[in-house]
Amino acid sequence: MIDHGRATAQRRTRLGVGRPVLAVFLGMLALVGLVASTSAYVCIKSGNGPCAHWASGQANMTTFLGSPSRTLLNGTHSWDENAVLAANDWNAQNGGFHFDVATGVNFNNPCGPRGPGHPCPNTGPAGDNPIFYTPNICGMDFGDAIEVTLNCWSPDSGAMINAPVFVRSTVQWNAYDGPIQRDINQVPIYDIRRVLLHELGHVLGLDHPDVNGQHVVAIMNSQVSNIDRLQPDDIAGLFSLYAPGTGPSQNLTPTSGCQVTTPAASWTGIATIGLALLLISRRSRSSHCQRR
Repeated sequence: MIDHGRATAQRRTRLGVGRPVLAVFLGMLALVGLVASTSAYVCIKSGNGPCAHWASGQANMTTFLGSPSRTLLNGTHSWDENAVLAANDWNAQNGGFHFDVATGVNFNNPCGPRGPGHPCPNTGPAGDNPIFYTPNICGMDFGDAIEVTLNCWSPDSGAMINAPVFVRSTVQWNAYDGPIQRDINQVPIYDIRRVLLHELGHVLGLDHPDVNGQHVVAIMNSQVSNIDRLQPDDIAGLFSLYAPGTGPSQNLTPTSGCQVTTPAASWTGIATIGLALLLISRRSRSSHCQRR
């Protein structure tokens, strides 16, 4: 059944020995899909409606990732700190958009059917945007995915309602700059910071330029690579949704990091009617016309 009141899209990133993938949109392409802009960057969009976006120019995220029992490779001491670093890189561009990231205490489980407190299925209350580790996606197996973001928005106005981020708890995570690292068995060790940088791009409304026929260097590409910071096309995409100078100046400095363009893995996206789900996987794949 078509729901004309809310739009949702799903994206997933898959595990992979060398090929993590980011997002897959579940949905009927004619109804809810990813629509490329005239430039390389693309936005999440419902049919011929406006791009999904935060009408207030701000998304309040709450991170429940916690802290590991060790210092991470980039010198940070918590997963939450890396969520803040990723958000600050977007904020530092001084577009008309701002991420506010808080460390969570009281967790509202986003899982549940659409109804009171759930404008879209499995996204939780309006305005509630948790980032959290979990072994599954509301009871659904991750499969080969490692991270998922569910975006819920109004298809008529494009106004984003909420966007929880599910992070798979059963794979290896660390935080580091530079090339993708592996353990002694050559299994990828995923960099939480760059993955969240990509995922937060989905949260604010951006999708993958490469799976929409564009050929640019971007953190938002479906191909996970040694790129670990925002690129000019990512920033242009931000400005296309939120004009620079229309939001409060953040006076932040982006964190440093290498920008190697050799692809090493991939990310993908899926859209359903009324909900955007973003995951991270091993291989890049885009499925625009599927329902689950």
